[in-house]
Amino acid sequence: MSAPIGRRSVLAGALGLAGAALPAGLRAESARLRVVWWGNDDRTRRTLEVLKLYQSRARGAELVGEVSNAEYFPKLATQLVGRSAPDIFQLEPGSFADFVQRGATLPLDDLMPQPIDTAGVSRDLLGLCALDGKVWGIPHGLNSFALMYDTAVFKAAGIAPPDHETSWDDYADRMVELTKAARRDQYWGSCDASGYGFAFQVWLRQRGAELFTADRALGFGRDHAAEWFSYWDRMRRRGGCVPADIAALSPDSTITQMPLIQGKAATSLAFSNQIVGMQSATTAPLALTMYPNGGPGAKPGQFYRPASCWSIYARCKAPDAAAGFIAFFLSDPGAAKVLGVERGVPMAPATRELILPTLRPVERATVDYVNFIADKVGPYPPPPPKGSQQFGRVLKRVADTVAFGTASVTDGAAQLVADASGIL
Repeated sequence: MSAPIGRRSVLAGALGLAGAALPAGLRAESARLRVVWWGNDDRTRRTLEVLKLYQSRARGAELVGEVSNAEYFPKLATQLVGRSAPDIFQLEPGSFADFVQRGATLPLDDLMPQPIDTAGVSRDLLGLCALDGKVWGIPHGLNSFALMYDTAVFKAAGIAPPDHETSWDDYADRMVELTKAARRDQYWGSCDASGYGFAFQVWLRQRGAELFTADRALGFGRDHAAEWFSYWDRMRRRGGCVPADIAALSPDSTITQMPLIQGKAATSLAFSNQIVGMQSATTAPLALTMYPNGGPGAKPGQFYRPASCWSIYARCKAPDAAAGFIAFFLSDPGAAKVLGVERGVPMAPATRELILPTLRPVERATVDYVNFIADKVGPYPPPPPKGSQQFGRVLKRVADTVAFGTASVTDGAAQLVADASGIL
């Protein structure tokens, strides 16, 4: 990510990617490749199906699929130290630069355009998974941040659901109102996102700040952190979001741990592509909209981002074979139909057109959403510094101390800045 990418250049790049079939004459040369990812049962089912399809097409291919969730990044880091990491692994924007700077990934420039065909891909788009002028990962698809909500609960309560014009203050008031109107035991309007690093990032950007600066330092101060913790503390005290004991059990955007999916909240802050997996995990009818906005004059907080990307281990013994699988995963028509939009809206227009007729309404909603926010998103943020991958865990730990009342908002803000500075 050599430079911040404007909203229009990213979308134009996404729409300019040409589809491709399995690279001609692909040979796996009896390569045995380990492929690892995180995700719910729906993602795992789709991924394993694509692995099986690839093995039926590529002569000599042997793929071993692995999935892990809460332990994904600590496990990957441990494997890298022991030089036993998988050949192909999944990364995302918050972890990408950290692993690249640790020497974990292989630069992919020499593997393009063959086996990885990048014809029609703008440098801006590849820049979503680039650092210091080199490409280190290939994005699966495009997504952004999204607020998910149970449409039935809002309808039954007679309360309008949040939309792209809803401010943070409006959101809090509406969540308090919904908690009361729902009249359900152990049920609240919102999740408690005080420990969600991705939500904090959007909130900061609306105020002209960043998680990390272009020179890879901390981009916010105590006042920012105190305002964030105070917002959720007030909502918690008013009954608008889940209490501390329930929030402590939902550390991030893992679908099965979301209060919305567990039937304890009407809304959840997440990522747009996650609605596919979320809907498969609940009978509640879901819809999505933008995160609350910063009010009049605020800057755009959201941005287009790669939902995740495939990277190749720096010590992979068969990089050409690994690149061949990545090319197949991203471009093969059969693979595209299996994957749908669960990992984000496909980059290639040909692929998008191919799968549109096969999409369910909830899947089409992700495509509509990505198109809808085209003029509402800001530039891609600077690449995060080495050590930044730990920020989510640091924020969650401090947010929990504030939620449980073992630290004041002011003390929590000071602790967050100190601990976040310490990991860099």
